[in-house]
Amino acid sequence: MHGRLKVKTTEEQQKAKQEERAKKLKLYNAATSRAFQKRKAGELDTELLEITGQVLQANPDFYTFWNMRKETFLSLHNSMETEELQKLYRGELDFLEMCLKINPKSYGTWHHRCFVMDHMPSPDWKRELELCNLFLQYDERNFHCWDYRRFVVKRSEVPASKEFDFTTSKISSNFSNFSSWHYRSKLLPVLYPDPSQPSGIAQGVLQSEFELVQNGLYTDPDDQSNWFYHKWLLGRGEQKQRINCLHISCAQKRLLVSFTKSIKATCDNCRVLVNQSEVNVRWTNQAGNCLRKETFLCALLIFLDTRHIGELQGADLGLLGQGEGDMQVDILLSDGEGEQVCQHSLVVPSGKEEASYLWSTADVSTWFREALCGVDEEALCRELDTVKELQEVESTNKWAMLTLVLLMRAADPLNYHDQILALLQQLQSLDSPRDSYYQDLRSRVIVESAIATSRDQNSLTLQGQKLTVMCCTELLPLLRELDLSGNALKQARGFSFLQLLRRLNLGANQLTHCQGLNHLPCLTHLDLSDNSISSVDCLLPLQTCRQLKVLNLSGNPVCEDPCACDKLREILPSVEVQLSRDN
Repeated sequence: MHGRLKVKTTEEQQKAKQEERAKKLKLYNAATSRAFQKRKAGELDTELLEITGQVLQANPDFYTFWNMRKETFLSLHNSMETEELQKLYRGELDFLEMCLKINPKSYGTWHHRCFVMDHMPSPDWKRELELCNLFLQYDERNFHCWDYRRFVVKRSEVPASKEFDFTTSKISSNFSNFSSWHYRSKLLPVLYPDPSQPSGIAQGVLQSEFELVQNGLYTDPDDQSNWFYHKWLLGRGEQKQRINCLHISCAQKRLLVSFTKSIKATCDNCRVLVNQSEVNVRWTNQAGNCLRKETFLCALLIFLDTRHIGELQGADLGLLGQGEGDMQVDILLSDGEGEQVCQHSLVVPSGKEEASYLWSTADVSTWFREALCGVDEEALCRELDTVKELQEVESTNKWAMLTLVLLMRAADPLNYHDQILALLQQLQSLDSPRDSYYQDLRSRVIVESAIATSRDQNSLTLQGQKLTVMCCTELLPLLRELDLSGNALKQARGFSFLQLLRRLNLGANQLTHCQGLNHLPCLTHLDLSDNSISSVDCLLPLQTCRQLKVLNLSGNPVCEDPCACDKLREILPSVEVQLSRDN
């Protein structure tokens, strides 16, 4: 037995670890307590730096202690000579490097290094750039280091062209370097700006970038970094602001305006003239909320309460539409600097209660296309052909298939409609964790196609299309009837844009509540049969639908409640409710 090494049992090892941990915790708590005492007493000295340093070596993410060190350094500025401060800061940089080796992704450590470099009497920016290079060799996707590098580059005024070359070298060694691609996207508009191009980048440079990223796509088609940068190069189109639709209802004393882009609706930038005389108006959104100057309108549809017109003209608006002469309404939209963006007029003939006018400078189908891509037609077609070739080789590559869907929708969504739906069906099988995303995208494609090909502004039928979302309702302000029965809708979002809607069929869906169906002032008939509405409380939003006359609830769990009829009569007293198919 003598001379043989005694092996500790598992229980002994665990006990030893616990004792060691307790010892470290005691020292840690003592140092922490002492540091807070000194700070409270205003003792911002080198001893506090030593104490906080001991704690931060064990835990670099103790952000309060980094703040203590900042306060201490700022205090010492008043009592130290420049040479002493330089030496102190130099030691702080060495200490920070040690902390970064413990945790190279510590927010507090990198932020404190920025503070040190900004306050150091003689900072060595070249050395900091070399430090960034070193840490990016350890982890080329350390975004903390990339952020610090941008800080160093800005302070030391490193040319953007030099940084652009740096990203090229990093990408050439590894196409999967997403951080380099991202940094490159920030440098391109600075180095090669061209406002005349949809992307804002010079066309020749953009073509070179497409060629570079294509090398990455063919080298490793499954790497998402290349595909994300490719999508960024394609960009997003910028729709021009214009008035798409005007509708005047003399009976409701209201004018409805639909714009192609969100606006900040104020009396200053959106003026209304009636018979060439400007009137004071009150702008509201589709929910009836008043819009003030500081309120940004996130929707595409806004309304004008025209009750003030009657007061200003000395007569009711309804009488203006029925008088001897025609009524002309002008909408003038200007930007924030007073420049006129667009203008349109609508004349209500004498004796006519309602008038509507659909106006747009482009074909309806371009409403969807122009917002999907920020490159010209030639580049779009070229990339479509390139990705098609790649997808033929990599037939099960989800990134290639999804990019094809994007490109086809931007190029010609109606012509590629069937191919887009086929690709989305394949994607649902290949990438099942994102099945819901593909279902929603498929629903959008179907709805957009139906709107683009519809010749009837008053009604739209999308029955049995397996839709999971109903989108683009902001483009249907004149719709009177909508059939969405037999789909897979779980909620009704955006329906408040359909301000003229009278009949809505949502039967045989998966709705559990009516939120989203409120604020429909013209709705008279609503079919919610065969859904999953379980209680009367789920129908409370319908109380704001003042014209609702008929509500079909047959086939819903709420019908099993023996008191449902009485409860519904209480919250919807003027509505004829159908709880069974026999009604």
